[in-house]
Amino acid sequence: MKKLVIFGAAFFDVIKLVEAINREQHLWKLVGFIDDNPKLNGSSFGVYPILGTRQLIPHLVKENAFFFNNISTDTAKIKEIGDLLDASGCAVASLVHPSIDLQYVELGRGCILPEGCLVGGNTRIGNYVIVRLGVLISHDVTIEDHVFIGPGAVIGGGAVLKEGCLIGAGATIMGQRTVGEKGVVGAGAVVVKDVTPGTTVVGVPARVLREERRDKKSGKKADY
Repeated sequence: MKKLVIFGAAFFDVIKLVEAINREQHLWKLVGFIDDNPKLNGSSFGVYPILGTRQLIPHLVKENAFFFNNISTDTAKIKEIGDLLDASGCAVASLVHPSIDLQYVELGRGCILPEGCLVGGNTRIGNYVIVRLGVLISHDVTIEDHVFIGPGAVIGGGAVLKEGCLIGAGATIMGQRTVGEKGVVGAGAVVVKDVTPGTTVVGVPARVLREERRDKKSGKKADY
């Protein structure tokens, strides 16, 4: 069995997922968690110990441990921790429930696909993509790096989710639609038109709640 260390004592169902994988194939020995909150040192998450903070990473790399990024709902944080693991030379695991058929699916590193998810053929999923329970990803979908998809969301055929976007629980992205980089789709929204980068949309059909503002002269992102 391969040693596995999880960064972030946050999403408990990651434990359930690792144990489900091991029931089918004795693949992972979950050594414990690391977390940047020093108050958690010496405690446990479920029955697994919290080993310390990110300072332990070099030592664990030398022990040939694999790592998984369990920091999830903040897509900027997903990228930050993913970049940290990559820069530290970590071997990074993807965790996929054994019931999920990934034939004709391209899956990057550091992804999670828990129980109840469905993924159609010719779909490409990037690195550090966080998917929650019961998500339906149709055929020919492209999901770029550092995307979060909440539980029960539906991603229609041919849709494109650009880097760092966030799809809320129960949202639907209709086929052939694109959610731009760092776009946010609110829970339960139905996206029938493309979502521009940095834009938040909500409702049925989805409407713009907030747009990324840019300075007219420089074109750079501006504060709200």
